[in-house]
Amino acid sequence: MTARLFFVAGWRSHRALFHWLRPSAFIPTVLGIPVVQLVWFVHLGRYLGTHPTEYYVLGNALNACALAGLFAPAMSIQGERFSGTLSAVLATPANRAVMFGGRIVPAAVMGALTSAVMLLLGTALGWLHVPLGALPRLAVAVLVTALSCSACGMLIGAIGLRTREATFLANLVLYLLLLLSGVNIPLAALPGWLAAIGALLPTSQGIEAARRALAGGGGMAGPLGWELLKAGVLLLAALLVLRALERAGRAHAALDDA
Repeated sequence: MTARLFFVAGWRSHRALFHWLRPSAFIPTVLGIPVVQLVWFVHLGRYLGTHPTEYYVLGNALNACALAGLFAPAMSIQGERFSGTLSAVLATPANRAVMFGGRIVPAAVMGALTSAVMLLLGTALGWLHVPLGALPRLAVAVLVTALSCSACGMLIGAIGLRTREATFLANLVLYLLLLLSGVNIPLAALPGWLAAIGALLPTSQGIEAARRALAGGGGMAGPLGWELLKAGVLLLAALLVLRALERAGRAHAALDDA
């Protein structure tokens, strides 16, 4: 029953976000922005000549998982409040960690698939060469990065239980990831305080692990371990915020206050 609540409820909640969209609208929504971003930064990087083309392809491909990872869990949780169903959801005796935690799984899978499509696009255009031996390590880096983004999205959704700015916050984090997590600019090239912020953001160590996997060298365990740690901390923080805001919402009768 717990496993069913985790996976089935999480999947149905995620599906409800997009079920009204036709495939002709859903696919451009999910893939349109990452494709434009990938092509733009590859050509900009080629013009500047600061890094090899593979650097920009890999960074932007892994950053593509942030779109689904941040917005889907955030909208899934905040949408309960705006649709007036939050009181019914919280009235159930189900474990909150299981009920809400399952919502990051579909988002992580969608994010990983989006990154995989971007990697395939870069390969098809001749911008990226992935050795067969590096595929398993690269797949692990993509999955861990997508999981970290989804955990961050769940924290944003938890904050959205009492604020109206979850979408704004998700957009803000999305652009911070693009600028500070090593997608196009190495952390070492940033000022010290910005590099420190970037290292704490999701995706930064995941992107570094992916680049090491593609280079064929070792040293992936450290960055992946840090990325998993960030995912765990973000998930724990999201559950704690959900618990605190649920209690505050009950006390002030503001659970469905949109």
